[in-house]
Amino acid sequence: MAVAIWTDCESPGAVSWARASIEGTAFVVGTFGGHLYLRCRAGARWRWERVGIPPTGDYLRDVTLLTVEASGAPTLAVVGGDGQVWLYRPEAASGSWSSLGSPFPDPKIAGSIVTSTTRQGTNTQHTLLLYNASQMWVRQGVDSDGTWFAIPSDPKLFVSQLASVTAGAEPQQHIFASVSAGGHSELTCKVAVRENSVWTWIDPGGGPLKHGAGLSATSIRDSSGRLQACVVVETESSGTEFSMLIGSGHDWRWVDLGLPPVPGRLDAALVADKGPDPQPGDEPTVVLSIDSNIWTRSLGGDWTDRGSMPRYGIPTAAFEVDATAGRRPLWIAGVSWGDDLRTFGLDDAGVRWEDHGAPGSVATVVGAYTDTRNDEMIGRVVVVDEYGDLWDTLIEGNSIQGLVGGPSGWSYHGQPTAAVTSVAGVGVITVVGGDPQPTWAFVVGSDGHLWARTADAAGWAWVDHGAPTGTSIKTGTAPIAVDPAHGPIVHVLADDGRLWVRSRSGHEWGWSDRGTPPGRLIFTVVGAAPLVTAAERLLVAAVVVTDDGHLWISVADGDSFHWNDLGTPTPTERITAGIGVEAVTSATVDIAAVGSPGGGVWTLRWTPGGTPQWTARGRPGDALIQAVVGTMHDPANASGCLVALIGNDKWLWATATTGPGQTWSRWDRPPWDSDVPSTTLLSGKGAVFLDNLPCSVVIDDRGRVHAVTPKLS
Repeated sequence: MAVAIWTDCESPGAVSWARASIEGTAFVVGTFGGHLYLRCRAGARWRWERVGIPPTGDYLRDVTLLTVEASGAPTLAVVGGDGQVWLYRPEAASGSWSSLGSPFPDPKIAGSIVTSTTRQGTNTQHTLLLYNASQMWVRQGVDSDGTWFAIPSDPKLFVSQLASVTAGAEPQQHIFASVSAGGHSELTCKVAVRENSVWTWIDPGGGPLKHGAGLSATSIRDSSGRLQACVVVETESSGTEFSMLIGSGHDWRWVDLGLPPVPGRLDAALVADKGPDPQPGDEPTVVLSIDSNIWTRSLGGDWTDRGSMPRYGIPTAAFEVDATAGRRPLWIAGVSWGDDLRTFGLDDAGVRWEDHGAPGSVATVVGAYTDTRNDEMIGRVVVVDEYGDLWDTLIEGNSIQGLVGGPSGWSYHGQPTAAVTSVAGVGVITVVGGDPQPTWAFVVGSDGHLWARTADAAGWAWVDHGAPTGTSIKTGTAPIAVDPAHGPIVHVLADDGRLWVRSRSGHEWGWSDRGTPPGRLIFTVVGAAPLVTAAERLLVAAVVVTDDGHLWISVADGDSFHWNDLGTPTPTERITAGIGVEAVTSATVDIAAVGSPGGGVWTLRWTPGGTPQWTARGRPGDALIQAVVGTMHDPANASGCLVALIGNDKWLWATATTGPGQTWSRWDRPPWDSDVPSTTLLSGKGAVFLDNLPCSVVIDDRGRVHAVTPKLS
């Protein structure tokens, strides 16, 4: 087994944080791709819904889940990257998104949002609080004619929470803030109270707060029915301690919460939200996570061990859900270390964990290529998610060390049009050295057209390359470039069973019909490669499998071309799947394919005018092959290539066509990755990074992407 370097790229839909509704029926999650998704309960089942980003701004800054309507549709308050605040209502007749304006004088320093809901009789009112490092604004209600009001906030504000107390007839909000006053580094807790339409800051006393610690607040009702606000804070007067501040108006008290009787790392501290109508005498419930183990306590009780969060994780929200018979079940939402959504339910029936996974799983790899940034080479991986959207992520590295570090997030390219999604990846090609570097990412659209996401001096844009007249594109193979000045050449298979080529001459694109081998229909396209003849003429060789299991090669020389029957490995063995085509010398290609009924890999070396040379490569562990990945340049043997596939054990395997490495070797994770959960691979595509680094870009059963390269000596 060979040691390989695994770069875990995650996926655009991997969960980075989660918010939840008090009803326990909906979540909103943020993802590595910067888009929002909803997780909503529909009867006894859950479903994912894509929200995306607000209409303005290329990304989002913060979001909160306001409420869930009787229909089950959630309402979100979202702060966009440009500082605009948006209300998201998926069932609104006027459209899902409506603007609430922006109070931020400078969008570059727009901040975060928290909300509070008060209920008086049948009336419900939402209060929105926006804040950044130095300013704070509040808005009562979400009507379109509402106004943002500034709240004086002389202290430097680090984090804020909003809790509501209904005293008499008018709801009264309290703002809890972690502040640093007068330029001092010491943090303290301050409370802002709204009295007679004026916000006043109050110092409730207490010790210094721990830097980097968050605040978690809710409303409670004491045994006399008086509503109060409370917040749990982490202090550091003598080591790590936890305290709760309880009160209302100008009357506040501190309660020491202590710590569970176990050592370990603190992951999170929360007070369970009791919603807009807490019950009299219902004490607040505090939730701690220590090394992913959940502990809870009330003010009058002791810490209770609730068990460990599966696959580790960090809780991000806690609620006490309304229930019958006086019970208020505890409900906790969190994010696992595997970047999935988890929930924790606690009631009389016991403790239940539920794995919700993540939205936006990657469906297919389009390809990977070498890009440049600040005059340094980087790798880019391009994929299509389950919604048919195109994404890319970049990975840093160099030709000496290979890939180093992890990916830097995902960039969104969307779909070709509002009505057309990407249904299959074709491939990616770039012209290294261009300034800016031109790039093409080809996909098959749901309309049967060939589409390209293209980057040039004007930026990224979708280009419709259409389809040959009267046909639809079924699949294609990675583009190649014979003359970089003319751009890429793309071979595709149309629904008429013929091979077609999309290429450019000057500035004009056009289709060329390569037809089919005599009397046959094409089953699949294996790949294409450029060749150079002894007379230094440039040729383009395309390899296909026909319906009778034969391998054929079409060689184009200018406007003319011809088909050569490369036959089958043996009289009884037929080709059922292509793996790839690699130019191993200027005039020689290695072709890799899977045969049947033997089920093994065969390679064929071909030179124009030469005799095909078939070689049996077998298969890993003499077991079934689950999926093919592709062929790649072999840096150890320039006269051959690497062949990669996914074996019956769902792991990545590779072999070489020349040199000493002509046995199957599993590309395992290095020993220092031993704590990473087992990976089950489903599909992938071969690529070359950083000029000469072979790379298998693979997708696992969780829809996550990994870039796997051999360890360079």
